[in-house]
Amino acid sequence: MLEKIMKSAQSIEDKLITIRRDMHRQPELALQEERTANYIADKLRALGCEVTENVGKTGVVGLLKGSEAGKTLAIRADMDALPIQEETGHEFCSTRSGVMHACGHDAHIAVVLGTAEILSGMRDSFAGNIKLIFQPSEESPIGGADEMIREGVLENPTVDAAIALHVNPGLSTGQIGYKEGPFFASVAFFAIEILGKGGHGALPHHSVNPILVAAECIQALQTIASAQIDPMEPFVLSLGSIHGGQKSNIIPEKVSIEGTVRCFGDELMNRTGQMMENILRSITSAYGAGYTLKFKPEVKTLINDKIMIGLIKEAGEQILGKENTLAVSPVLLGDDFASFSQLVPSAYIYLGGGFHGQPNFALHHPKFDLDEGALPLGAALLSYTALKFLSKGP
Repeated sequence: MLEKIMKSAQSIEDKLITIRRDMHRQPELALQEERTANYIADKLRALGCEVTENVGKTGVVGLLKGSEAGKTLAIRADMDALPIQEETGHEFCSTRSGVMHACGHDAHIAVVLGTAEILSGMRDSFAGNIKLIFQPSEESPIGGADEMIREGVLENPTVDAAIALHVNPGLSTGQIGYKEGPFFASVAFFAIEILGKGGHGALPHHSVNPILVAAECIQALQTIASAQIDPMEPFVLSLGSIHGGQKSNIIPEKVSIEGTVRCFGDELMNRTGQMMENILRSITSAYGAGYTLKFKPEVKTLINDKIMIGLIKEAGEQILGKENTLAVSPVLLGDDFASFSQLVPSAYIYLGGGFHGQPNFALHHPKFDLDEGALPLGAALLSYTALKFLSKGP
């Protein structure tokens, strides 16, 4: 079985590179993935899949049925690009100004379509179903997984487990990274407005300067991590945006602040929102200012099931070798595949895509690139894991 999968993966390498580059040339932002979705739907139909479109607005689902009834495994790929101006200089560079596949979702699409092709040629050898989920809006704070789930993507047939991968330039092609248990963090975004009283810069005693109040709030918010959270607990509160005022001698009416919180677990996330509320209330009241806080938990903790991560680890060891199947640490990144992992046993891994012997730009960098030799390896890995899962008992 493995030998057949590897031969199939090698035979479609050029096809996968073409798919990846087609996607790379025409990136689309969250919930705008219409061309991408049509492209994927056409490919799935050509492979004999039952296709459902417009799931979660622009999502696509392909159902590949085996030779008889059995379990159902979902394999997920995200589709959306980022608002980044590409600087790679490739001949297949993005043709859309200010939009780029800088997080490898073009590669994820190619890998999962490759998996569909490999498994479609082996459907007589397995029982059960493969549900291929192409999800929109992973990069957007509103996400895409939850809406697909609300619209029934885990039903008809009922999904028994799910797997996914993400390219990682920090690992070389030919390597994978896995982590049992909590892997990616819960994510919240927040927006704060500090409400003062505007006036002339020469008469500050007639005003309430929201910039001064905001400065103290910012300092105080950073003490949540240092003074109110267990130092052994992974946690970050990062501020990413602050705007206030238009001219040097005008005290503004308000200051806007935005940021993100990352941690593991819903209880800590909810407690963080309350701690922020307490800090903002006390500081603004001391100055005679006001505030608003919008605190929105958006992404849950991504949890890798012991059995599912064990299956994909076994597949990695057989395909790539034990020395290239690497245990990795949890990270405070977020991915809304977490919503699937909260509902069905799931496994999410890193697929090495870094070039050997040279520096590799990080995800979300305008010069991000990947070694396309990783594409057939990813397709083989997902295919072999799928067949392992479907062949195991309930």
